[in-house]
Amino acid sequence: MVDILLKTIMFVPKFGVHSLQVGFIASKIGKQLGLDELELFYCGVLHDLGVLTPHKGILLDDINNEFLIKEDIPTFEAPTKGHTLISAFEVSKISFLSKRFPNLSASILLHHALPHYLNESSTKDITANVVSISEEISKYVLVNDEEMTYDDFIVPLSTIKNRFFDFVYDAALSVLKQEYTRWMLYDLKAGFNREKLIQDYYIKEPMSFEEIVEIGAVLSYIIDSKSEFTRAHSWRVANLAGAIAKEILLNEEEFFIAGLFHDIGKITTPISVLEKKGKLTTSEMDIMKKHVYYSYLILLDHQNEPWFWPAVRHQERVDGSGYPWRLKGSEMTFKDKILQVADYFVAVLEPRPYRGPSSPEKALEEVQRAVSNGVLDPGPASILKELVYGGFNFESIDFISSIQKDISDFEKSLTEEGKV
Repeated sequence: MVDILLKTIMFVPKFGVHSLQVGFIASKIGKQLGLDELELFYCGVLHDLGVLTPHKGILLDDINNEFLIKEDIPTFEAPTKGHTLISAFEVSKISFLSKRFPNLSASILLHHALPHYLNESSTKDITANVVSISEEISKYVLVNDEEMTYDDFIVPLSTIKNRFFDFVYDAALSVLKQEYTRWMLYDLKAGFNREKLIQDYYIKEPMSFEEIVEIGAVLSYIIDSKSEFTRAHSWRVANLAGAIAKEILLNEEEFFIAGLFHDIGKITTPISVLEKKGKLTTSEMDIMKKHVYYSYLILLDHQNEPWFWPAVRHQERVDGSGYPWRLKGSEMTFKDKILQVADYFVAVLEPRPYRGPSSPEKALEEVQRAVSNGVLDPGPASILKELVYGGFNFESIDFISSIQKDISDFEKSLTEEGKV
């Protein structure tokens, strides 16, 4: 399941390229130094995770050159920056990784720290410094369209040599001498070998339901935070789909996972589309709808899991008017239709740029209207009706996970302190 985390990052324009490049080069430098290659890869890929959540009051759709040049650099004033604090905090909430790599979060926290803040005898600090020089190498590749030779790297790196331990600097140059390393960096930039790289470093170990939820909670928080109108959307859908399933003795956990991951493809949807107050143009609507396609691609390696198809079919409709496959009722399972009803209902409950929120009763009316028009299946809708009029506490679906609340509270505290 950790591959879902990696593939979600991969699909963010520029940001994904930068993250994979840093993970790749850091792992190779780490191997040169006798460090844990796998830990260096994850440290590199996740080092800027906090950039995807609100940064200085805005959300970045990608890592652009302005951010790389002006914001994402070490300073002498402090060993950490706002986004490094958020990145480290988010990664600390993923116990599957933090148990395997106890220093992962701490190294991410310090990846912008200059040597005088670090201890060259500490593996944690060396790892942070390796990520730091790997990040600089990635930046050079991103801003130079023509492939850089080994000599092309030496000049810019030599001007910032004081940012790195001498042995880290020497190891980086040694790795850059290898044509394979340089060619791979440009292949990643061009879109080649990204999935192969993820597969090479994928930790193929089973996860508990709780560990899956932790990854889903962090990712859904990042994705839903792209818009103030959907800040807890995935968590609400997960809770409601699970509640509907529980009423008819289906596996609640399957639907909870499906709900958490159903909108994961929205990591690719521009904020300008998500936040547009007026009617979307045809091309903008196509961009919005395409999130389901990206959810499918990100989750595809888990197509044999019982939650996969309900998650990626949540925008299909009984009458064939949905997307992306234009399936009709008989071509879908009852489980698929539960997610469709849950997502539809929650979307009406929530505010949007062009309207306010609805009450559960009003949202149910919209669902029933869709059933009457042959758009949604009456089965899950009837169970939803029982929940609405049966005393179900709809405030429970508004409750975000403790992980998401912790991240949100942590970000707010940094904003109040002026650190982001």
